[in-house]
Amino acid sequence: MMLIHYAGNVDAEEHVTEPPRNKRGRPRKQPVDPNANNGAENFVPEDNQNESSSATDDELIIEDGSGQANQVEDKGLEDVEEYNSDELVSGSDSDEDDPIQGKFPTFKQPRKMLDYKWEVGTYFGTKLQFQHAMRTYAIHSGREIKFVKNDKLRMRLECRGRGSCEWKAYCAKIRNEATWQLRQVSPYHTCSRSNKVKFLNSKWLGTKLEPNVRENPTLKIQDIINKSNEKWNIKLTKTKAIRARSLAFDAVDGSFREQYTRMHDYCHELLRSNPHSTVKITSTPYLASEDDLQDPTANLNPHFQRVYICFKACKDSFLKCRPIIGLDGCFLKGYYGGQLLTVIGTDPNDQILPIAYAVVEGETKETWAWFLDLLVNDLGGVAKCVEYTFISDQQKV
Repeated sequence: MMLIHYAGNVDAEEHVTEPPRNKRGRPRKQPVDPNANNGAENFVPEDNQNESSSATDDELIIEDGSGQANQVEDKGLEDVEEYNSDELVSGSDSDEDDPIQGKFPTFKQPRKMLDYKWEVGTYFGTKLQFQHAMRTYAIHSGREIKFVKNDKLRMRLECRGRGSCEWKAYCAKIRNEATWQLRQVSPYHTCSRSNKVKFLNSKWLGTKLEPNVRENPTLKIQDIINKSNEKWNIKLTKTKAIRARSLAFDAVDGSFREQYTRMHDYCHELLRSNPHSTVKITSTPYLASEDDLQDPTANLNPHFQRVYICFKACKDSFLKCRPIIGLDGCFLKGYYGGQLLTVIGTDPNDQILPIAYAVVEGETKETWAWFLDLLVNDLGGVAKCVEYTFISDQQKV
């Protein structure tokens, strides 16, 4: 049995039982009947202490059954409360979040990542760069890698391949910087290669198809599927291939809708760089339905109709050339179609001299009349144009 003697001044009539050790928080003092003895360890007054207790007022003396005394410094109620508490402090990621000190390389995207060896401590300029690198690595190596955690401060990845693969990677953001650092990565995979990788999306594939689309605008869907299977040994669905090719065309040719929204900017830039030129643009109001009028996010901007362009330098050059004007039109094979109307002349070297051109919705009497009216005004009016000879292919409506 252990006796605990307090070396301070305590009232002889006050007895306090020791609180149970499995109780959390600060121990409470409860008065007990002095005549009752429940076998608890009681505080003994200083007058009844043995001669061996020679401690100061700020010390606790603990005697065990062998009679040996151990002195423990009193650290106050806060330390006692912490010592008696059974609460567990949950671990944090502070060790993982601290950047690894030392000199480490900055990641540069290689052309092939089939057997790429990751190095702990590698820096990534942005979060998107790390995501793109991991996506490329998963596709080239044929691994079923998945983002287990992905937030603004950290990213954790695991391999979900066959055979319970133990490959893991952890990347965290450096404080007060936009740089990310690879903190943990497994050296190898324990799973086999897979021909179905979920990381292969149409956006990633579209970026890889851009060079092929530039060289071959008539790229077929089946060629994309066969090329993907041959290069990365991955099965590609027809829907994903169509979507990827469409994204590649948008990246190469640009979004047609976005280009039409910049028509006014383009015309103003022409007038700024070519003073005294003629640029005329017309549009039609958007015929919205009742659902579009009730939708606050609907785009109700007017639609492009026609544009007429005649540069000052071309106009002045034609006034010193032969009085012969050629008229012609051709189809536009873009996404929205249309017609291109042109007017050309012949210079003293018998070379073609463009005078003016226009993009219209179709080759009709109305569009040709609108185009020729603007042309006559630029060439000096009707009185001056009666001296010119107009040549056409005689296929106007």
